[in-house]
Amino acid sequence: MLLSIVAAAANSSATATYIKYASQLSGRDKACRFTQYFARLLAYLVTRRISLQGGKPQASTLDWLATLTKIQGTMSTTRKILRSGKFIDFFRLFVRSLYESGGDEVERLLNMGHKGGMFVFMLADTVGILHSALGLVRLRDPARVTRVAMRGWWCALACQLLAAAYQLRALMIREADVARVRRHLEKDADPMADRECVVEERLVAQRKRKAVRQVVAAALDISIPTAGLGLLGLNEGFVALAGSVTSLMGMQDILYSD
Repeated sequence: MLLSIVAAAANSSATATYIKYASQLSGRDKACRFTQYFARLLAYLVTRRISLQGGKPQASTLDWLATLTKIQGTMSTTRKILRSGKFIDFFRLFVRSLYESGGDEVERLLNMGHKGGMFVFMLADTVGILHSALGLVRLRDPARVTRVAMRGWWCALACQLLAAAYQLRALMIREADVARVRRHLEKDADPMADRECVVEERLVAQRKRKAVRQVVAAALDISIPTAGLGLLGLNEGFVALAGSVTSLMGMQDILYSD
């Protein structure tokens, strides 16, 4: 009986899904990212509660806050170590984007900006972790390296947001064109052409949902470096919530990917 339960658990769809997710480095990174930002959100809520009470917080509350802060820092450091050296990959992608030809010129330039920004972000991030966590590099001004990383990340996300918005606009135009063609075909009573329009409408709708999702994710993510650079006085709770939501979105993408 016990062995049958164990066998059923080992062969269940939940176990298969977990193995598929945990076997990917990006999956583990998203899990750590969610833990990091969710702990940051909880720390913000605890701090806000203390400030609203106006009195001396209890020792248990301070211990809880210290634990959340430690989790946040540990997850951040873990993620930085896992992605150290990844700037080489983005450097290769950036160089490749320089030699791409054909296609939409705006999308090509935005893709180039995204890859270049991620290269700067990952390079500065790797240098920072070599200094702070490993002690292999000594930096005179670590805060400056952090600002460089934030600027690179902000530029990459800005290009990603603009590219997603540009694709969404093109899909909306395409959607309007297909609807106009279909109205014309309905007058001519052409069933074959009408079926082709249905297929095209479904394809455009699918791509449109994906583009909307990319716009939302990039818009939320860009709030993190924006707050880090002090460009806008964004609420700490909003930034932590944005990071938590986009982490869940990334986890969902990995789980439902082919």
